[in-house]
Amino acid sequence: MHRPTVDELYTLAAIRLATKGLYRVTRNNPRVGCLLVKNGRVIGRGAHLHDGGAHAEVQAIATASEDASGATAYVNLEPCCIEGRTPPCTVTLIAAGIQRVVIGELDPNPEVNGSGVRELQDASILVTVLELAEARSLNPGFYKRMKHARPYVRVKAGMSLDGRVAMESGESQWITSPDAREDVQRLRARSGAIVTGINTILNDDPKLTVRDSRFKSSSPMRVVLDTQGQIPSDAELFKHPGEVVLVSNSSAKLPPDSIKWEHNNDRADLDNVHKRLADVGVNEVLVEAGPTLTSSYLQTGLWDELVFYVAPKLLGSRARPVAQLQIDALCDAINGRLHSIDTIGDDLRIVIMNGESCA
Repeated sequence: MHRPTVDELYTLAAIRLATKGLYRVTRNNPRVGCLLVKNGRVIGRGAHLHDGGAHAEVQAIATASEDASGATAYVNLEPCCIEGRTPPCTVTLIAAGIQRVVIGELDPNPEVNGSGVRELQDASILVTVLELAEARSLNPGFYKRMKHARPYVRVKAGMSLDGRVAMESGESQWITSPDAREDVQRLRARSGAIVTGINTILNDDPKLTVRDSRFKSSSPMRVVLDTQGQIPSDAELFKHPGEVVLVSNSSAKLPPDSIKWEHNNDRADLDNVHKRLADVGVNEVLVEAGPTLTSSYLQTGLWDELVFYVAPKLLGSRARPVAQLQIDALCDAINGRLHSIDTIGDDLRIVIMNGESCA
């Protein structure tokens, strides 16, 4: 059994600091925490708390209880070395006289990857890179956007034990428990965007907002795939603050209070939608949709994680399935890797990571 080293323990503490931005840093930047240690004592703590705000290293140095010169800085992600909306963190660390920097993971941004380490080393600062799995798991969307120019995609569904999301009539409120529905607020809050289809809007008229007071600072972009421009001008989406993006055919007429992403196809190209979301800095996407759009995500493989809330009830064969899939051979099954199973109220929360087909 691996016993964590002192460096690992301090870096894990920096990761816990970074979680302060879990529901506030959802676009453009990664979640980062920084711990300053000098003579065996923690003298400074910092976290990146919102997009465009001070970086963790800057906060830790600015609020340190004593001069940071000679201290070791523990950060979950390689310090940035490029000029953005804020100065490079490497410059701040060097100017503060930091003696050593311990990094949980290299920055996947190709403009930074390894360059931040070299800049620190050129200034005679000792650098250790630990490559901790915990460091990467905190920022799945930032890693995917930097490496693949696409956001990290979670597909969420609430269903019965037999995989049904609504009765034949369309009745669906409520299959899962209040606890499960509250847990969804956590998923919404950490997402830079929520994607749904026009059928969900027409059938349920959802707000798709973060209503939990613990996450009020989060306001994810709401994206509706509405090729024909069917959305009503009085839809609930438009009655609440936040960006509403309608992905529609260029000929569709849409309400004035929306942002229009045009295409000239019979239906939206999901991969192109994801590219546009990445272009505006969205790191993580939550898909809350009906069987049709959920099927599209599953069939195209454009998902990273499935989050299924399963209620202990059976709705029967005539009820609507979670996805409308036509699969004829076992080898064509959509595969995943079981990540976790938890009890949420009266329900189960099952998280599945994307796997590869056996074909």
